[in-house]
Amino acid sequence: MAFWIVWLIIGVLFILVFSAVIIPNIVFRMCASALPVHLKTVDRFSDGSAEVIEYLPTPDVRKYIKGYRISRSLKGIYFRGEWNQRAACAVYELTAYGADDCIIDILRIKEKFTNGKYTQEIALPSKTDYVTLRLVCIDDEPVVSVRRAFGFKFVMWLCALCLALAVACDLLLWLVVTFVLCYLDGFTMTLQISAGYWAAILGYTALAVVVVTASIALGWFFVGKREEIYAG
Repeated sequence: MAFWIVWLIIGVLFILVFSAVIIPNIVFRMCASALPVHLKTVDRFSDGSAEVIEYLPTPDVRKYIKGYRISRSLKGIYFRGEWNQRAACAVYELTAYGADDCIIDILRIKEKFTNGKYTQEIALPSKTDYVTLRLVCIDDEPVVSVRRAFGFKFVMWLCALCLALAVACDLLLWLVVTFVLCYLDGFTMTLQISAGYWAAILGYTALAVVVVTASIALGWFFVGKREEIYAG
């Protein structure tokens, strides 16, 4: 019995590590294929304690945030924006890119402010190379922004995500069902499922995972972004 418990734990840990490493990377790459990068550097300088790069955001953002800076010091990498228009509440997204132009993280920030000149100082991942800024809403009103048209890269990474999730779910299901069957027959291996039934179970599970994943991703792209305009 101890062998089967260890076998189950090792298998589940493998699936968790696989999911934690592979799936977020695919999701970020899929997001990168939908989010255009509009970045303009306006100044670089050192203030004595940090290296600072100032950026000019896109016109849709400048109405509310006139500019933002990324500072690098021994303490870490930080973002800070300068408000151009006052509002009671603002929600914006910071997309952190690495040196290879891949997304490292997407941070959604919600701020309530009155007469403050600057946004919060937001800590960024240690490997951040540059950051893009997207306004989500101001005073509960959505802000129209730009995104790329539906294309091959998005489909490619969506297929990769569906495949990774289907494999992870099938492996987890196979591990759990096999362990339960072994437990029920006292670990004598007398209860077994035929290859045909396994193919049907895993096949339908994978199909369900693909359908749900694709529906959510396409809904995010087309429905969740319906108020945005397209970039080439």
